[in-house]
Amino acid sequence: MIEAHIKFDLREFEKGMTDIERKQLPYALMLTLNETAKGGRLEVQKEMDRVFDRPTPYAKRGVVFDRATRQNMQAAVVVTGDRTKGGLPATAFLGPQIEGGMRSHKAFERQLIERRLMDKRNIAVPAKSAPLDRYGNITQGFLNRIMADLQIEYRGAGATRKRTDTSLKRNKNYRKARFFVPPEGSHLYPGVYQRDPATQGIKPVILFVPNQSYKVRLKLRDVVERHVAANITENFAIAFARAVRTAR
Repeated sequence: MIEAHIKFDLREFEKGMTDIERKQLPYALMLTLNETAKGGRLEVQKEMDRVFDRPTPYAKRGVVFDRATRQNMQAAVVVTGDRTKGGLPATAFLGPQIEGGMRSHKAFERQLIERRLMDKRNIAVPAKSAPLDRYGNITQGFLNRIMADLQIEYRGAGATRKRTDTSLKRNKNYRKARFFVPPEGSHLYPGVYQRDPATQGIKPVILFVPNQSYKVRLKLRDVVERHVAANITENFAIAFARAVRTAR
């Protein structure tokens, strides 16, 4: 989990407070921290739009914020791996962009590695002919077809069971598997290729390239700290006024 905590020093402010104000201070502080963390999360998502090429909604939802409570006066903007439902955890693909390092393998890449179709030092990237969605990723349906032809029980969205020899032979256009990975030692560059059953021509759709260490692109803590410095005082003034009103 990667997080940026929201902090606010009230020691000077507390000196001139009335009893009612002092009693309501914890509530005001909780409201302040939560409003600031909420705004910090939005600023991080805006920064993702600026530094990344078409970040997906799924990636942006990987940035959340932890709320402060009366029992725990802490709030934080968080990139976490244990709250992402389905798919790759947010920390896996955002972590290297925030702290640097190697990108984690996606689910289909791990399956390729387990089947010894791809070297564990590589990652899979779309070739020029691969169909991409509006975020620049291989479309899920196309990936499902690839994994089925490679006889891999893939669990991607909309995936079906792997193709059997019988099901392939029922296809009147069947010659050989439409998608295949060249064997080790082939003159073809490592990757996944598509075969045209009519002409037997082939073209790459996915290439296996060396995994490179990422440079820091999303400066999460810097973005949150700038937002805190610019907004927390005003947020506290609004929250404190609200807290005092509720006590009367």
